[in-house]
Amino acid sequence: MKNMYITTGTEHYLRQILQEHPNEPIILLQNFHQSLLFHESTGPSVFREEATYRELQRQGDIRGFGTVVFEYIMVRDEETPLFLKAFQNLRLYLRDAIGSQALILGQSTKTNKFLIVTFWDSEQDYQAWNGTNYHKEVIRLMKENNTQIGFSHIDSYHFPEFSHDSK
Repeated sequence: MKNMYITTGTEHYLRQILQEHPNEPIILLQNFHQSLLFHESTGPSVFREEATYRELQRQGDIRGFGTVVFEYIMVRDEETPLFLKAFQNLRLYLRDAIGSQALILGQSTKTNKFLIVTFWDSEQDYQAWNGTNYHKEVIRLMKENNTQIGFSHIDSYHFPEFSHDSK
């Protein structure tokens, strides 16, 4: 079973991890507030501290450029089937969205949290999708059906844009 491992830290520290593990498929992502490493593997994490998610579903291919969006969703046990059904519908719509590269659904190994990771050709493509009535309805349903625990948050990152920023 494949896991997704996520760790954050200073850019300098994360680049050291990249240098220590040149053969691992680790992706450096950044935004205005922080840097993050995203690692998919069937083996153990190479990070000292990480959030771990079991990969449940995946579609598309990561192309190594663009915008990456992490949507963290808390789901009660009894709501999990409803959430997974809503996710199946999301997959169908997202598959044909302009600029969509990949979609990954993960479930935390420690808490009752799901993670939807979407990869986009550009921030503009994500914003166009984010503005659709379908996306708004999915988010509304997720928030509405998780009233006791709640919709957690959305983080947006990008791949390093310049050659000196890449690993």
